[in-house]
Amino acid sequence: KQWYQRRVRAMSRGINHVEGGWPKDVNAAEVEQTLRYRKKVEKDEVYIQAIQQLGSVMEHTIKQNNAVDIYEEYFDDVIEDGCVEPPSAKTINVFRDPNEIKRTATNISWYPDNAQKLAVAYSVLEFQRSSPGMCMDSYIWDVESPNKADMALKPISPLVCIEYNPKDPHCLVGGQYNGQLAFWDT
Repeated sequence: KQWYQRRVRAMSRGINHVEGGWPKDVNAAEVEQTLRYRKKVEKDEVYIQAIQQLGSVMEHTIKQNNAVDIYEEYFDDVIEDGCVEPPSAKTINVFRDPNEIKRTATNISWYPDNAQKLAVAYSVLEFQRSSPGMCMDSYIWDVESPNKADMALKPISPLVCIEYNPKDPHCLVGGQYNGQLAFWDT
């Protein structure tokens, strides 16, 4: 191993932060001292360049804001329909974990070619809460028959996530609780 060692000499310089960032030798309450310090800073070449640069950026931003009139009525010609229904949702099917000990559906993936099937990963994510005899299966469900799973996936550890391959819809990949990946060709 190589070590790089360098000595640093620390200096303490104070700034009065009661009003702004005045140097220690300038009393912010004394108008003469603050005016003198401002004039000194305003004559500095770095300050002048910074103000010029910021001025061009500010001008560009102001021109952008002026390009759009925020008070203009853009859609005044659109007629409002008086009967607007509130959004609603309706349960069509319920896909239940077929095992006796119920587990959380941790991830779902819709079949890419059509919305007729979905793969569901089931697991218990609470650390060391799964019982020894708990089933580790996850399932592929057919939307038309929610009472019986279309296929059971049998990983060596519960699946936490699952995803169909969008280019080959017969292939699935799943992330297991133990950190391994599982691959299925259905």
